[in-house]
Amino acid sequence: MLSQANPAFSPGRYFLRVLLWLPVFFALWYFLAGFFNIIPGLLSQWVINLLHDGAVVQLDSSGRQIDYVTSFMAQMPGQERAGNVVVTLNPLIYSWNIPVLLALCFAVSDNLFSNARVVLAIAGLFPLHAWGLTAEFFVTVLFRQGPEVAGQMNVSQWQLELAGLCYQFGYLMLPVIGAVCLWFLANRALVEQLIREKAPAQSRAPKTHP
Repeated sequence: MLSQANPAFSPGRYFLRVLLWLPVFFALWYFLAGFFNIIPGLLSQWVINLLHDGAVVQLDSSGRQIDYVTSFMAQMPGQERAGNVVVTLNPLIYSWNIPVLLALCFAVSDNLFSNARVVLAIAGLFPLHAWGLTAEFFVTVLFRQGPEVAGQMNVSQWQLELAGLCYQFGYLMLPVIGAVCLWFLANRALVEQLIREKAPAQSRAPKTHP
C-alpha cells in the first residue's frame, strides 16, 4: 500500500504502483504456495466426493502440487496387483490471480485501503481455485487415465462434455473474472470516487444542438 498526496485518481500512477507490487507478491505467493493450496484442496476434495461418492480417499501435498489418492484401481507398471490411481494436480495454474489481486489492492491510496477487505477478497478466490481443481480432476480421470479408469466412473456423454466445459471455464476464464470482480468489491470506495469525479466533468461538457 502506497500513500498519495493528491486525492485525484491517476491511472498512470496507479498502474505503475501495481507493476511495482507485482514481483513482490508473486515471490511471496510462490514461496507460500503450499499454504494457499490447503483450502482449495480441501474444498475440491469435498466437492469431488459430493459429485462422485468416495472418489478421493486421501489428499496429500507434494511440494506445490496436490496428490488425490482415488478409489479407482488400475494396473501399475511393474506391479502384479492393481493399485489406487493417484491424480496429481498443480494448483498454481489457478491461483496466480492471488498476487495480481494483492498488487491491485495494495496500489490504491491509504485512505481507500482496507486490510479486512483484502483478506476477504483473497478468501473469495479459494472457491474459484477449488472449481478449477475439481474440474481438472474429473478431466484427468475421464480423459487422461485411459478407458480402464474412466470406465469405473460410468458417466454419460453429456457428463463428459460438461467436465470439459467446466475445466475450460475454470482454467481460462475464472482466474481473470474472479480477480476483477473481487477487486471491484474490495475497492468500492475507489470506484465510487471515480464515478463522482467523472459526473461533474460530464455535466460541464458543452452541449451541442443539431
